[in-house]
Amino acid sequence: MKTSNISIIIPAFNEEEAIGSVVKSIHSAFPDSEIIVVNDGSTDNTAEEIAASAVIILNHDHNRGYGASLKTGIRVASRDYILVCDGDGQHSVEDVRRLMNECDGYDLVVGARNSYSHQPFLRRPGKFIMSKYAEFLAGAKIPDLNSGLRIFKRDTFMRYLHLMPDGFSFSTTSTFTMIKSNRKYKYIPITAQKRIGKSSVRQLKHGPQALMLMLRLAVLFEPLKMFLSIAGILFILTLASLAIDIFSAGGFSDTTVILSIATIIIFMFGLLCDQISAMRREKHE
Repeated sequence: MKTSNISIIIPAFNEEEAIGSVVKSIHSAFPDSEIIVVNDGSTDNTAEEIAASAVIILNHDHNRGYGASLKTGIRVASRDYILVCDGDGQHSVEDVRRLMNECDGYDLVVGARNSYSHQPFLRRPGKFIMSKYAEFLAGAKIPDLNSGLRIFKRDTFMRYLHLMPDGFSFSTTSTFTMIKSNRKYKYIPITAQKRIGKSSVRQLKHGPQALMLMLRLAVLFEPLKMFLSIAGILFILTLASLAIDIFSAGGFSDTTVILSIATIIIFMFGLLCDQISAMRREKHE
């Protein structure tokens, strides 16, 4: 893939320690690419660090979120492919180049962090659980659920931009969207370094958000699978209650009636959500 056919988007929020060197190295390695830096309302010296760069600079007047920054950049980007790279110094120019070389013919190529990549120990259990649940929903192996280094076709991705959230879950949602839409994708192993500066991710704040993300993804992409699971449990409870009623010879109890009605309602509600979900995903097809 020619680098002149690629827009590189670098989101930045309070990345004064790293953003200058990241932009400089990217611009030096890929001078033909369109480089867009989105300053997401930083309160430190991030704006000053990128002000002298020969790149396109977009500024948010306040912090709107990682996903919002990427959507701002994507709407401005003019090349056929868009590469997203974090502004905290985690990703090497070599890995960026590898994704560029491997993207031809694919709608999405994701840099999957290998075992040598730096990863905070406290985040590993949560990421493992989320990854397994995501694979269950997607019905596919997902080597890296939320890697910040990825490249995708702009025209294809624009069809699903309305589904993308404004927060950190942008990466996860975009991966799910491509998988569930049967787009052509693949993973390329990369090695992520320890970030420069302090992370804006907070466990107490973003942990519950991650749980809500899983529920949102389930409703958006696999509502029938989720509601059928609930309906299945209710159906088993209905049969158990019915068996008790038969052996007690007391007729149908209120519990059996309520459970049977709940089973039917949940099942029908799942069918309805599945149709709504399909129409929403295909809004721009």
